[in-house]
Amino acid sequence: MAEITIAICTYKRAEIQQTLTSIAEQILPEDMQVRVVVADNDVEPTMRQLIEETAKSLGITLTYIHAPSRNISIARNACLINCETQWLVFIDDDETASNTWLSELYKTALNENADVVLGPVISVYPSNAPSWIVKCDFHSTKPVFVNGVIETGYTGNTLLKLSSQYFENEMFNLSLGKSGGEDTDYLSRAFKKGAKLAFAENAIVHEPVPSERATLNWLIKRKFRVGQTYALTLFNATSSKFFITQLMFKAFSKFTFCLIMMVLFCLHPVKRYNWLLRGCLHFGVVTKLFGVKNIELY
Repeated sequence: MAEITIAICTYKRAEIQQTLTSIAEQILPEDMQVRVVVADNDVEPTMRQLIEETAKSLGITLTYIHAPSRNISIARNACLINCETQWLVFIDDDETASNTWLSELYKTALNENADVVLGPVISVYPSNAPSWIVKCDFHSTKPVFVNGVIETGYTGNTLLKLSSQYFENEMFNLSLGKSGGEDTDYLSRAFKKGAKLAFAENAIVHEPVPSERATLNWLIKRKFRVGQTYALTLFNATSSKFFITQLMFKAFSKFTFCLIMMVLFCLHPVKRYNWLLRGCLHFGVVTKLFGVKNIELY
């Protein structure tokens, strides 16, 4: 019998009802048993009744946890602590899963003997989103392969084999709980310990993009913060000053190149914005290597 816990961290989002509905509609193997843990990150447990009543109406086995407040790492750690199964899956509270989502994640984990399996998060844009944002599709999420290997990831659509030694005593970093990037940091640490990360391209979830996030300003801040978080995966406390200086030079060179390309494609909106946002990522790396504090997005 395969027992899987699905973890949802939430903060004042009624959309979690659609998330729970998509979980209830999963097509599962006969030998799979599923339970759900919801960690509410709000100051007060105002959503508890709605969440519990929704789960009950859908026939979902639910554990509700009040994990205040406004620090996503607190909620994620609460999910880890309250997981009693070998497998834990994270999905966001505004996402809806395809009906074979969970079985695809699990199948990939077994077939590839993976400790982590990432699925794609496909963005659904509002009708008023700028055309260049829709074309570039910066909000959708898939893992990045480096020489054919996935070195880190995200928790919007992720299966973890918590019984793996690579997750022993590992928790989400509280200092990243308001800036974001706590998932990148967590999975990067697991990878460095030897965890294998795989990709299940058919384990699809969809995520709506709020109008306030479909803007250049929001994307600039997001890419900058992603760069800051990525910088944390490049070095550790034992890294030499020379090594860090090399990383700074490399990141600054990439930033400069992106600016040049942005100017060259100034008349082509899609390419121009693409290079601009890539540059913001590399500039975020530079600032973090200089010791600048992560910006807070949440």
